[in-house]
Amino acid sequence: MSYTHMVKEEVLKKEIKSPLEKFLEIYSFLKGKNSILEDRIEIKLENREIAERVYEFLREITQMKIFIKYSVSRRLGEHNVYTITLPKQKGYADFINKLNRYDNIELAAYDEKFKGFLRGLFLSCGYIKSPDKEYAMDFFIDSEEIGEKLYKTLKKKDKRVFKTKKRNKSLIYLRNSEDIMDIMVNVGAITQFFKYEEVTMMRDLKNKTIREINWEVANETKTLDTGKKQIKMIKYIGKKIGLNNLTGVLEEVAFLRLHNPESSLTELAEMVGISKSGIRNRFRRIEQVYNELIEKEKTGEKQE
Repeated sequence: MSYTHMVKEEVLKKEIKSPLEKFLEIYSFLKGKNSILEDRIEIKLENREIAERVYEFLREITQMKIFIKYSVSRRLGEHNVYTITLPKQKGYADFINKLNRYDNIELAAYDEKFKGFLRGLFLSCGYIKSPDKEYAMDFFIDSEEIGEKLYKTLKKKDKRVFKTKKRNKSLIYLRNSEDIMDIMVNVGAITQFFKYEEVTMMRDLKNKTIREINWEVANETKTLDTGKKQIKMIKYIGKKIGLNNLTGVLEEVAFLRLHNPESSLTELAEMVGISKSGIRNRFRRIEQVYNELIEKEKTGEKQE
């Protein structure tokens, strides 16, 4: 069973009492899948529970005759298809007009309308990946207008949502865990929300730990590289003029570094009893002596 199926399974078990929520759910189902034709409404679904829900809601919100047919499709592998049909009849035009009124109605500001609209689209064309793999929620919507409506609605809800076209469909997608979890709550997948949140917390903690380890390794590498560079300069100075020709404080830190090649500047500063900036300044002066000796050697070679 896919992760999407598990989430939808929980959503389908949620009891919806609000007639307005039911109507908006049917609205997004029919509009999102381009199911409103000239002489009928026809929607094809492969999930029996979802088909039963659409059929039940349609019967509740309209008194018209509705038909449901079961068949087996062998296209791209054998699977069941449930076709729900509402033919043109008395009351059909009024029902379509009532649906069309919501095309231009703002949904983000109304909780019931927003939840019904979002739930219908998630059940009909929504996909969510397990947080173990990646943070991803996609809506593959047949209608470009409804795709744009979902995009703008989620934008007004301050979600980090994106849109594109894929396989001649409008793809609306999210890649932020907090936004995805908020949508899970709105569609009614509360149990899966808590499981998703737990996995997210563990994953984020793991990533944080890895970042901290990488940071420590990088710091240790930097400390070792700095120590090697300083030892190289100190040995060169000792070979050319002798460390005893340095000032007392520079000679002290020079020998301190030679005896502690892997220590950080902070650790060396504590050994001497001065600040980190103080020890860094002394090494700068040692580097200055080193550079002067290098320059003098180059000048001597040119004169020869």
